[in-house]
This record gives sequence, structure tokens and C-alpha cells, in this order.
Amino acid sequence: MAGIILAGGRSSRMDGQDKALLPFGAARLIDFIAGRLSPQLEAVAINSNGDPSQFSGLRLPVVADSVTGFAGPLAGIAAGMEWAAGSPLAFTHILTVATDTPFFPRDLAARLGGAIADAPDHIAVAVSDGTWHPVFGLWPVAMKEDLKQWLCDPHNRRVRTWIENHAHRTVDFPLMTAQSGDSFDPFFNINRPGDLDQARMMIAEQQNGEPGL
Repeated sequence: MAGIILAGGRSSRMDGQDKALLPFGAARLIDFIAGRLSPQLEAVAINSNGDPSQFSGLRLPVVADSVTGFAGPLAGIAAGMEWAAGSPLAFTHILTVATDTPFFPRDLAARLGGAIADAPDHIAVAVSDGTWHPVFGLWPVAMKEDLKQWLCDPHNRRVRTWIENHAHRTVDFPLMTAQSGDSFDPFFNINRPGDLDQARMMIAEQQNGEPGL
């Protein structure tokens, strides 16, 4: 199982700033995401269509979309599948996470992997509080040609639609508890400047090692 950080979004609601490069915690948001994902997996790569040198400090492979035009997260998932298929480690699955969702579960890989342990040809997708989080999925690399063919139609861009057209299982993740005692969705994502401020405040609150985050 390999991890793919999907960092190819347009950040249109963040005043054009690349979310991945925003200051967050002790470094940048992409650094925080990589630090949360890497302990869960053998290998991690970044999907981005920008200048790969901006991620050089992480020493992770950077994989660009092979689908032309802005095809959204599915194109990043397809690129991740292609990268994994060409890896000497012969990965059978990739786990994808979004670069704007810093508090995703620390047991994401274990729980999604466990959900399809007896059905490795299925997709596993994260759910919390009744809401699907389609880009937080575990995908069989064997689906790469199927996905590339699907993306040939410019109308086929919704991740959930593709999942629902294939065998899949959902995994329900509980809400988390911040140091303040408030519950929050572990898949809370940063879309707007106000969301970024809230996430930074949560990070500041747990500087003393709050285990809930």
C-alpha cells in the first residue's frame, strides 16, 4: 500500500494561494499532511501539477496528472495508480488523502485496509457522521486502465460517481475531540481563509501534545 497526497487543486477559494504551501504548524500544510500520513505507509508520493521543486524539502516523489486539462481528484488518483504500478515495490493499492484536510485519522490506512482485506478488488472509502469523503479512499492499482478510460469523457469527474460504479465498502470514522472538548469531523477541510484560521487555532491548542488530534 502506498500513499498519495492529492495536492493538485486550484485553491480558488483561498485567493489563489496554493493550499499545500500555506504556513501551518511549524512548517507548511503539505509538510503537516506528509508527517501525518508517512508513519501509516511504506511509501508516499505527492500528486501535483506545479513546480516539483517546491516540495524538494520533503524528498518525496512528485507525480503529475497524465490526463490533460484540469480533471480534478480522479486524475490525481489515476496518476497515483500509474506511479504505484511502476514502482519496484509492486504496490497493489494506493491510499489517497487531500492536502487541505490536516486532521485525518492516524489509523486511516489500517482501517481502510482492514475493510477490504477479504475483498482486495474493492474500493474502501471513508465516511464520518453520515458524510462520504471520496478522496480519502483505498484504491486497487489494477483499476488504473478502467479509470483512465472513464476520464476520457469530460463529464466523468465526480469521484463518488466512479466509486458507486464499482465494488466498494465504506468505513465509518468517529468524530474527534479537540483540547477544548468540542467535537469535530476528522475530515474537516480547509477551503477558505476562515477555515485555515480555525485549523491553526486547533494546532496551537494542542502544542502540549493533545492526543485527540
